[in-house]
Amino acid sequence: MFCCFFYRKAAPVTVVSRLADVDAALEGLQITEMNQHNQVRFQLDERAPLQEAAMIGERTRPGRLGFILVNPELLECKTKTKGALEREFKNMLAEALQRIDQEMLEVDASTSVLKVRVLKTDAEVDLLGPHGPPLDERNAGVQHVIYPNPPFPENPSFERGPGQRFPYQSAYGTQKQTDAAARDRLAQRSLWRAKLEILENRQSILKDKRSETMSKLTAVFDRIMAEPSHLGAGYEDRAYPPLV
Repeated sequence: MFCCFFYRKAAPVTVVSRLADVDAALEGLQITEMNQHNQVRFQLDERAPLQEAAMIGERTRPGRLGFILVNPELLECKTKTKGALEREFKNMLAEALQRIDQEMLEVDASTSVLKVRVLKTDAEVDLLGPHGPPLDERNAGVQHVIYPNPPFPENPSFERGPGQRFPYQSAYGTQKQTDAAARDRLAQRSLWRAKLEILENRQSILKDKRSETMSKLTAVFDRIMAEPSHLGAGYEDRAYPPLV
């Protein structure tokens, strides 16, 4: 009785780190159909970029009906790390932009109020009420008194005796009261315009910040996903520290 054993030569192992490596290997071995999957074995490079590892998995579909991958655990780790990092980055970016948007809304609300106020008439400004002392008391100096000898009282009396006091400066007259009211309006409008200019510039800065935040963070993330690294080469704590 004779027993015959047939030895099938193992398919060659091709190390791949990019999807282009898979395509080149299949073309070199003239593999065009999925039923030829037993003619080649792939080994994923541990420094394969996360994006490329995902595309390699989609292209080779390792398993019973796909190409043989000699290190499937590495592909699974890379795939899970890619998914977790994408979700966390998406949430972080959304929250960062939301904070900027909220600040922009608050600044925009104040800006809108100031744009209306700088156009108010004199009568409308007066309706907002005085913010200083009554006009008939304006420009009246403080009456001082000399205490030649200590102890000096904490709450001085202005009736210390004749010849020891400096006289009050006269308060505004009617015309000066009118002039003072006009200056108050000018001062008020000037303050509103100054604040408006500051807030408009702040709004412009926030808009640039929003655009820069989105473009720079996205560019960094895309580079990380596309460059060779040990990201996903094993098991790691993907939750801590979180992206904030």
